[in-house]
Amino acid sequence: MKKINVYLSVMASAFALHTADVFASKLKTEMYGPSAMASSEPFEMRQRPTEKAEFSAYIDYLVDVADPRSTEQLKEDDVIKKRFKKTMIVDSLWVGGPGFPAGFSAELYDKAMTHSIENNYNVVSATITNAGKPDTPAVVRQRMIDTNKHWADQPEKYLQVRTVDDFYKAKKQGRLGVFHNFQGMMPLSQSGDEQEALANLSEFYELGMRQLMFTYNIDTPYSDGGVSNSDGTDQGVHKAGFAVIKEANRLGIALDCSHSSNQTCIEAATASDKPIMLSHSNADIFQPIDRNASAQAIQAVAASGGVICVNFIGGFLNPQGDASPFQIAKHVEYIRNLTGPEHVCAGSDYVWNYADTLLWILNNPKDFPVEMGYATPSHMGKPSEMWGVARVLKETYNWSDEEIAGFLGENLVRFYNTVWVD
Repeated sequence: MKKINVYLSVMASAFALHTADVFASKLKTEMYGPSAMASSEPFEMRQRPTEKAEFSAYIDYLVDVADPRSTEQLKEDDVIKKRFKKTMIVDSLWVGGPGFPAGFSAELYDKAMTHSIENNYNVVSATITNAGKPDTPAVVRQRMIDTNKHWADQPEKYLQVRTVDDFYKAKKQGRLGVFHNFQGMMPLSQSGDEQEALANLSEFYELGMRQLMFTYNIDTPYSDGGVSNSDGTDQGVHKAGFAVIKEANRLGIALDCSHSSNQTCIEAATASDKPIMLSHSNADIFQPIDRNASAQAIQAVAASGGVICVNFIGGFLNPQGDASPFQIAKHVEYIRNLTGPEHVCAGSDYVWNYADTLLWILNNPKDFPVEMGYATPSHMGKPSEMWGVARVLKETYNWSDEEIAGFLGENLVRFYNTVWVD
């Protein structure tokens, strides 16, 4: 029955899709909202270089234009922060950890996490690997062990989350709840060997991994990635991927199809016995790149009972690279109209070691295609932009407090509570 429901939701939702498309067309032309939430001033869309001699100056430029709002504009969010002080605030995708690629140090990690704490976040899903070739099972295992120790060594600041009960414990105690996510299945087994993958999946679960993405853009033995969305080769979930879905359901691991192909999302939503998620994906109607999700993929995830969390990266939001809260809210409102308010959330996807990450991206163009918006002139919205988005939803789109609370984190609490097994 579940598979029939997912199929019917994706294939027989022409009216909802038409309504959302009309809304999207209107948003592209309407006047901007209140002052602090209007689109930001445009900046030069410089071409991404391929010559190493040009990298340094280009990186400096990208860092210079990265902030979507001024300090003064951010202060305007203080009132709405107080309004939702009792709400569970959750970031479904936060990038980095001690020893993470591109020089992510323990000191930077703590500084970055402090930003989330100061902006009232209660729980953060932190990426421990983006599943690149250097991240073998052994490398990721040790990084998890080291990060778990880092959390345990600062019990006044961090609480490692293993169950949803820990969300409430962290909030009550004034600590930041943190748990591991993987941005890809390749660290389970780089060859796609099912026996190895399932054994490692169980071990990584014991170490605290609670969220697992199919792939980071590329086609793998587990599924096709976003690179296959537009070239006619999208084959969705592969045999090893279906085996992982079944075991992740048994263990209680949230399956995530961000960065993956649209067909992967649709097939995973059908195959999974539990809801799945798009942890940090935007709608391709506003920015038609392979990194973003189609309406059909979004609807499939929602039909599984899952959630769709928008990210705050300008290059994934629109061709102008604008990550002002007003632009982020366009995606949130579009997804809400397509699926319902209970399915929307946020995954900031902010990269704190931005300059080092840009150099890493420029040196690995096949892993980070320019066609997907990587290392292009863009705002990089910090987790604090969540509050500006909440203001737009309230002041421009007339969301109720209950709906905004869902977006801020309560929808994710409900999702994880359904998926995770104590």
